[in-house]
Amino acid sequence: MRVNPVDKRRVGAAFSRSAGAYDARAEVQRVVQDRVLALLDEAAPGARRVLDVGAGTGALLARLLAARPGLSASAVDLAPGMCGTARRAAPGAAVSAADAEALPFRDGAFDLVVTTSTLQWLPRVAPALEEARRVLAPGGVLCVALFGARTLFELREAWREAGGERALGTHRFLAREELAAALAAAGLAVEETRDEELVERHPDARAVLRALKAVGASNAVPGRAGLGGRRATLETIRRYEARHLGPAGVPATYHVLYGVARRR
Repeated sequence: MRVNPVDKRRVGAAFSRSAGAYDARAEVQRVVQDRVLALLDEAAPGARRVLDVGAGTGALLARLLAARPGLSASAVDLAPGMCGTARRAAPGAAVSAADAEALPFRDGAFDLVVTTSTLQWLPRVAPALEEARRVLAPGGVLCVALFGARTLFELREAWREAGGERALGTHRFLAREELAAALAAAGLAVEETRDEELVERHPDARAVLRALKAVGASNAVPGRAGLGGRRATLETIRRYEARHLGPAGVPATYHVLYGVARRR
């Protein structure tokens, strides 16, 4: 499986900068949180020790704490700015800046590990899934939601056609079957995977790029200034709008993968 050339320092800095405005812009992420909370009610209704990996602003964790009084909650995020926001949103949780690939917890510390809209920004998912398994107690549940293979396909196709892929490459997202295989390879018993496509509408292609920047998602790959230079960016915008612009603007598709797995 190809390794994405992610610069974690850039990712952490980008998401730190977006922390204050993130929740106001993260429409898809809110829908994903709704889905994950429903999955948790089914898969781990009795979990009392929970870890949120890539907790972002703490929005999901705050909702989980409100729904489950007495929950023992911890959270980590790579971006210090996000950690500060999460502490304010979920004051009952222990929040620390940490890497999903090196969790600062003992083996078997949690009944539930949850991660949403995070793992797609890692070079590869295997180390993070192995760490999640390590910190789960036997019988504990991992619930993941991440962006999958068709995410932003409109933008990525226009980028490739504009010659951007030849210059810099593109970030690779997992397919549903790859997520299931990765969970199993990490030593987890896969109970369920599912996927869906959520579509945002924007006035034009430039608005899509601005929205990605606003939530910190435009700097995940080294060397991308905007989309790698003014000429390539303008050609990408032209092709995106030629193919997709209509009376309702342009679509931006997010392909969301969900997985529930249990430590044996």
